[in-house]
Formats: sequence, C-alpha cells, structure tokens
Amino acid sequence: MSKRTTLRGQFGGTVIGLIVGLVIGLGIALGVALYITKAPLPFMNRFQERPASAASGASNWNPNQGLSGATAAPPAGSGSMPVTVASKPLSPQALAKLGQPAAGASQAALAPTTGGTTTPAAPTKPAAQGPVQYVLQVGAYSTREDAERQRAKVALIGQEAHVDERVVNGRTLYRVRVGPFTSAQQAEQTQKLLGDNGVQTALMRTGS
Repeated sequence: MSKRTTLRGQFGGTVIGLIVGLVIGLGIALGVALYITKAPLPFMNRFQERPASAASGASNWNPNQGLSGATAAPPAGSGSMPVTVASKPLSPQALAKLGQPAAGASQAALAPTTGGTTTPAAPTKPAAQGPVQYVLQVGAYSTREDAERQRAKVALIGQEAHVDERVVNGRTLYRVRVGPFTSAQQAEQTQKLLGDNGVQTALMRTGS
C-alpha cells in the first residue's frame, strides 16, 4: 500500500508541474506576441515609406532632362542649392528654321513702318521702239570708189541710193542702199524695178 501511495503522489506532482509549466509558457508567449504587435517593425516601415519616395521622384521627373540646355532637377532630400544649366544660344540657321529672327537681325526690318504710306515706284517704261522700215541693199564694197560707181548706176534707173560706211571684223565696208521704205510692198516694187534693169538687191528689215 505504501508503494502505491508513493507512486500516485509522484505522478500527481508531475502532472501538476506540467500544467504549471504550460501555463507559464503560454503567458510568456502571449506577452511576447503583445510586444511584437505593439512595437514598430523596421521592415514594414521601410516598405511603407517606399511609395512616398517613388511618388516624390515621379513628381520631380523632368522629361527634358536628356535635351541640351534643360535645367537639372535637384535630388530629393539634398540640402544643396539647385544648379541651373545655362542653355546654349541657337545658331542663326536654327533660328531661321524656327521662324525666329536672329540676335543680330536689323530691328528696322522688324519694326512697323510709320509716317504715312509709301508710294510704289512707277513701272519703268520700255525703250521707245522705232517704226519698222525696209531697205534694199545693192552691195557692199571695200572702196568708196566702187560704192559710188554702183550708186550712180542706180540713179540712172531713177532711184536714189546712198552710201553707208561700216566697220565689220576690222574691215571698212561701203554699203550701197536704197530706201528706207515704210512698207514691204513699196520695197518689193522697187526691188522688181531694179532687177528688171540688171541690178540685184537684197530686201532687209530695219527697226523693230
């Protein structure tokens, strides 16, 4: 009987010890869980702060950053003053393509005209043109004597001729001509008359 009573007492103490241990363990686990839930978690804070930084970077994004002459945006959170990159002046050819006047363009050309309207220049009149005339050339001779001889022959037919002196290619020629005539019909009639008497002529047109 004494042995059974001793065994039962030992078994009962063990069970009570296990129960007390479980209760203490649960209490410690509950305290740790409450501390973890109330304490700030660094990993969660970092993860939550990233969207704000991304939104700030998106608002400060400069689409012209890759272009020449664009202003460089300062980094977020930096304490230094923003630095502005000076843009290069465009060349006159580039300004002409854009339709803007060059820096050295004359201001007088850009300013509106004042002080009354300007009268347009009168159109230039064409040079006066002489009437169309016709002459009969009897011949061209290198000496005046030959020309005068041919002029006398024409006079015997009843037509008046004259001798013109002209330098052609460095040589002086004496031309015997009859006329001028105001119409081609008169010139052709005289040409026929001279031809019937053995004097050959060439009908020429003068004037414009």
